[in-house]
Amino acid sequence: MSGKRVTIKEVAAEANVTAQTVSRVLRNTGYVAADTYNKVIEAVKRLNYVPNRMAASLRVGKSKSIAVVFDSLKNFYFAIMVDYIQREVQNRGYTLQTIFANSHTITEDIYRDALSLGVSAVISFLEADPEVVKVVKSFDVPLLIFGRRTSYPEIDYVTTDDVQGGRLAAERFLQLGCKSFLYASEAFGMTFVHDRIEGFVELLAENGYKTGVIDCSYDADGAFDEYVAKNGMPSAIFCLSDMTAYGILNILKRHGETQTMVIGYDDISSDITMPVDVTSVGIDKYEYVSYVICKIIDKIEGRYNGRIAEKVSVRLHIGETA
Repeated sequence: MSGKRVTIKEVAAEANVTAQTVSRVLRNTGYVAADTYNKVIEAVKRLNYVPNRMAASLRVGKSKSIAVVFDSLKNFYFAIMVDYIQREVQNRGYTLQTIFANSHTITEDIYRDALSLGVSAVISFLEADPEVVKVVKSFDVPLLIFGRRTSYPEIDYVTTDDVQGGRLAAERFLQLGCKSFLYASEAFGMTFVHDRIEGFVELLAENGYKTGVIDCSYDADGAFDEYVAKNGMPSAIFCLSDMTAYGILNILKRHGETQTMVIGYDDISSDITMPVDVTSVGIDKYEYVSYVICKIIDKIEGRYNGRIAEKVSVRLHIGETA
């Protein structure tokens, strides 16, 4: 990675036009002949130019700013985490830029949008799209996937040990004498979904049990009712997240079921008051965030140059539901 941002003057020289013409093309203002427009766009792509909307940052290279990318705040976990990231970033003399993405992965366009803000690093709660990898190679701006693992060596990640989390949930259910099991999930195909169910299934299999699986992505009520009609009411349900667990608890209430044990993931009850204190796999979120921000700032400021690729141990919070 070169570490040097391409300027609008360099794009102009590459396209053999003026900087004002490049600006008109990028801003889509004023008349520009079709062949000139195409020359500018081709030059932008060849040079990997990213417009920087922060003029001050352009003058000094990069700002003391970090972008965080997420796709939803309906899940309280992300609201809590973004709040903690904001606090920790501010404590370390940086500012936070938040980017809402209507996507389950961080794409090239989303990463480029973050770079256009003049940030020094990008933290994403979304998994990495393959197309973003080649762009990350071209810029000296680290991309860290938070809460997901990735096999792309160009991209950093820090995540909880989701396999361990799945095993902790299964172990708790077995301690409570549960005999029939269900995994309630969504977002199948994501690494954290795979890892949580892997740990859950693994430990149950070691003890001679199997688990059913339902997809709660679109119609959790329908998926649950269909499962129960075929298999009967499970005695234990492990949920992808606490938000999934709250949905399952509502479904159980509709069925008049009070004996089924439920375990979630994220332990949001330890950070904000919730109507039900769900038993949940989790971690000290502020310490988790603090650790990640420390690592990424060390990389920004040149104290660490390697790849960040770490899994952090989790624990089980015993609440009211298991």
